[in-house]
Amino acid sequence: MASNTTLNDLKCYICGEIYTNPVVISQCGHSFDRQCIIRYNYCPIRDCNIPLSEYSLLENDNIKELIHDYKQSIGNIYEIFLLDTSTSMWYSDSFTGLFGTGRFYLAIQFLNEIFQRRWNSTTYQISLITFDKHPEEHFSFQTIRQHHSEILEKLTPTGSPTCLFDAIKFSLEKFEKLNQILNRSTTRSIYILTDGGDNFSSTGNEKHYIKFIKEYSKKLNILGNIILVGDKNIFHTKNLCENIDYQFHHFNSDNILEFVRSFLLSSNLY
Repeated sequence: MASNTTLNDLKCYICGEIYTNPVVISQCGHSFDRQCIIRYNYCPIRDCNIPLSEYSLLENDNIKELIHDYKQSIGNIYEIFLLDTSTSMWYSDSFTGLFGTGRFYLAIQFLNEIFQRRWNSTTYQISLITFDKHPEEHFSFQTIRQHHSEILEKLTPTGSPTCLFDAIKFSLEKFEKLNQILNRSTTRSIYILTDGGDNFSSTGNEKHYIKFIKEYSKKLNILGNIILVGDKNIFHTKNLCENIDYQFHHFNSDNILEFVRSFLLSSNLY
């Protein structure tokens, strides 16, 4: 990437995200993502207001090249998504837990949105692991394609009470093996989707395992995140995040779309 180019130069003015299909308006030279600008009849830049047509929009090869250089400079981004499949995730946040969208299906909606955004991007290498009493890997560090969304559709929250520590430990071990294979620095993140209703470990001794997770994550330079789905166990989950130095996030049925947008904007900064 050119030395005078910043990451903000690679983001669409309308959506604020890194360009996926950049076009330039031939009359004024302003650039946007095609899927954003086609909704406008005039250039949305203040004091510009050039009228638009399909013939006004030209492929912006210069920005495409800059984005390619940027992605080459940061290398691949490796993400593990851990999904809680315990039976408690089936319930909603209603008084009885039987009305409204269940927490598990909110989590699936979130993952579907992320998968669509990461679709066919070789920059993002994604692994999906579900966990209840034991972790189960469904695919390991792959470029997202159609069949990955089909895997999501088949998942159900029918597992035993969750053992979060065992799932995180399993993920960290995967990253350690990845480091040995690549022998170079990469961006590595763990995102845990849960309702916070876990017993942390099947083997007990929570304080010991909190210390272990914190130190192991720091050693591997992991960007750890716990995403609480629904409004149960907020205090407990925040406290756990503080203890293991993971970022706390939270969404429910009322703000899921807003949260997805915020998540995408922040994750595209890496």
